[in-house]
Amino acid sequence: MRTRLLAICFFLFSLSAFSQSPLINEIAQKLNDYYQFYPKEKIELTTDKEVYAPEEIIWFSTMITNSAGQLAKPESPKYHVALYSRNGVLISSDTYQTKAGVMKGDLRIPNGLAEGNYALVAYTDLISKANEAFCKLIFINPRDKAAVRLVETERPPFFVPGKSVNYSFLVEEMDGSPFKKEKLEYELFDGDKLILDDKVKSDEFGKVSLEIAIPQKNYSSPLSMKIFSKRNELNYSTILPVKNQKMAVQFFPEAGALVAGTQQKIGFAVFDEMGNPQSVTGNILDQAGNKVQTIKTLLPGYGIFSITAEKGKKYSLKLTSALGENQLFPLPDSQDGLLMMITKTDQEFIYANLMLTGDQSNMLYLVANQRESVVWASELEMSGPARLRIPKEQFPEGISLISVFDENQQVLARRMIFIDREDDTHIELSAPNQLKVGEVFKFGLKADVPEDTDLPIVNLSISSMQEKLDWPYKWDNWLLVNSDLEKVIPNLESLMSKENIESTMNHILVANQLKNFDWDEVLNFEPEREQTKYHQSGLSGQVVNQENEPVPNAKVSFLNSQNMKILHLSTDENGGFYQQAIEPDQLDNFVIKAMGPDGNENLMVRFEKSLSEEIKAYVINFIQSNADLEPAQYSSDFYRDNTFLFSERTKAPKQKTEPAYKKYLQSATSLLDVIKMIKSFRLDGDLIIFPGGTNSLMAQDGALIVIDGQKVGTSASVLNSISPLDVESINISTNPVDIQRHTGLNSVGVIEIETKRGKSIEVIEQEDVEDIHQDGYRVARDFWLKKSEKPAMQPTTLFWSPAVRINPSGQSEFEVMASEVAGKFIIQADLIDLDGKVTSVSKVIEIMPK
Repeated sequence: MRTRLLAICFFLFSLSAFSQSPLINEIAQKLNDYYQFYPKEKIELTTDKEVYAPEEIIWFSTMITNSAGQLAKPESPKYHVALYSRNGVLISSDTYQTKAGVMKGDLRIPNGLAEGNYALVAYTDLISKANEAFCKLIFINPRDKAAVRLVETERPPFFVPGKSVNYSFLVEEMDGSPFKKEKLEYELFDGDKLILDDKVKSDEFGKVSLEIAIPQKNYSSPLSMKIFSKRNELNYSTILPVKNQKMAVQFFPEAGALVAGTQQKIGFAVFDEMGNPQSVTGNILDQAGNKVQTIKTLLPGYGIFSITAEKGKKYSLKLTSALGENQLFPLPDSQDGLLMMITKTDQEFIYANLMLTGDQSNMLYLVANQRESVVWASELEMSGPARLRIPKEQFPEGISLISVFDENQQVLARRMIFIDREDDTHIELSAPNQLKVGEVFKFGLKADVPEDTDLPIVNLSISSMQEKLDWPYKWDNWLLVNSDLEKVIPNLESLMSKENIESTMNHILVANQLKNFDWDEVLNFEPEREQTKYHQSGLSGQVVNQENEPVPNAKVSFLNSQNMKILHLSTDENGGFYQQAIEPDQLDNFVIKAMGPDGNENLMVRFEKSLSEEIKAYVINFIQSNADLEPAQYSSDFYRDNTFLFSERTKAPKQKTEPAYKKYLQSATSLLDVIKMIKSFRLDGDLIIFPGGTNSLMAQDGALIVIDGQKVGTSASVLNSISPLDVESINISTNPVDIQRHTGLNSVGVIEIETKRGKSIEVIEQEDVEDIHQDGYRVARDFWLKKSEKPAMQPTTLFWSPAVRINPSGQSEFEVMASEVAGKFIIQADLIDLDGKVTSVSKVIEIMPK
């Protein structure tokens, strides 16, 4: 066996190192060219706390790193920060100018938001995929003296269709006394569909015990449960799984393919349809149904097992756990190929075993990269199984990818590897353990920074532990691991505290993959072709029938409602089309119809989702996947010591009886179904025709659709992009007076839809006259100026100072006055170096009542 090792730290400075290996040189050059054309930016965000009351300000700092993970001059001139509800409704947003280093910003929470989980989202203009945006979960909890707390006492592990399960809980008032003899209501939802609702009453101890039997049917996802009171003292929600709910299982053979005839590790990931990781057991079966072995997850969502697969035989996983019982999932087909196994790591080396089966080339090329940087490479000629010792000194901290290529640049195997470096930087926080409310105290910061390094900067905050939950992920561990993975690892903080973290992480990484990285895209990258595609503008879409099948050779017409000109085109073999003459933001000006080659007009036209639409869907999934986190509820001790924080409940005005369709909006799957409930209609092709209208017989045109005051034409397909959950109100009229408020060309009817987003925009425009903009960008408020002007506005954040510069001695001292809020507070320090690495430390102090 002949081995030639080629080691580099940064590809751009060490091209000559590949001079004896043209193929590795070419792979590295393609990687560099790809990232030069599509530069990658990663944006991260941290806040002063996680729990807020309406009208408070979210103080945040952002950090943008380049593809190498280093703090550098951002490629994007601006970044966006937005607050979304659990239904993906945009609450408020701001655009900030990017600068090198750590940037600060703020966003005020509008008044009137309901209690619950929300997502704070940050992204730059370079981000092309929604999962590259940074999502931080926050909880909005209106402080109210009349609020009620729910504490679960008996929670069923899952529902069994057709059988009763017990669900018990205590309800208590803010001071801890029982909420006794009070009427409560609960609702159980399967997705958006209400399947059970009932009224209950707490006993004299505030206890409620429910016997719940869900209907006998197949459920694809967990059920969501809401418990509330008529006067809105209580607003609680939770997620409860169903025994036969569908599971999604992915298999990840080590190195990428299931190689026949060799013992091989296979990682597997198990999630429900809401994206929640699940713990399961199961049996591996051969094609005759015989049990090969029993397996189980190591931690929720992740597991690993070893198997020797025979060539030509098929295998499957049959779940035996109550969740997902008897569901069957086929393993990948076994084949000849290259098996690469990472066996262990020590202080100096990564140990890997390589084995070839079948008629494969024995000349191999190994490349390890972290994002765009090639960190190590090797050329290897195999004459049999090989064991490699790969030097760790070339690998940076975090996740890198080791890939093996043949002489044709085909990827034969790949494997992620995690490297843990001993931290040369240490931070110490000094502060009194206890003090009195209103007392001035000092806290100090001492950072031991390696010599000959630039001084890092520090994010500092002090906030109430009632509002600092650190869920779902800590900033430093997120940056190091989860930000690079397709599926995040739950309970990462507890894993990272283990002594043998490299072994643990490298075991788990078998069951995952890098986010948005594909060697095929890199190796087939052609700058000239990509340049043409990059500058190509226009509108792309697809025509499908009622069965959601693509319709080839369909005729698509675009009628411009401004000048009445018509454009035509035909779909390709996949039902797709591209209209170069229309930009996506001009879509509202066109009425679009499609006709199949057989004359069928009952077709739907779909357009590629914009980034904002993809982010909305990503946010919904992100919040749903964290829906079972414990709600951020204030403790009774915190309430008793700080009653001044909690407002008196104002008597709500008598509510008008809402139209019946508003309740249907919560469970309907189609906006057209809701409209039909309000007023009957028929579809003429893609047009909505109301009976009795002037055009209802001749069907010359359909009802005009107006969304948030904007005319969007008469094509009913535009309604497919709107979720009923996003709709605030619907008004339908065939009265000519109402119609002519919008147009004089239509006499069929008008459908006026106001979305919650459209409503929220009006609130945002008026919500804070103090917002300052310069050259189109928001200018960040000053935390200390705001605190001095209105000290009661953010009473539970004592200190917030992003991007503090450490002095040359590495020591800094700060003087702070404890507010009137009593309880435990947490001092959080996040030290950020120029390589984008975050080192975090915290200390708890207790502020005692007078």
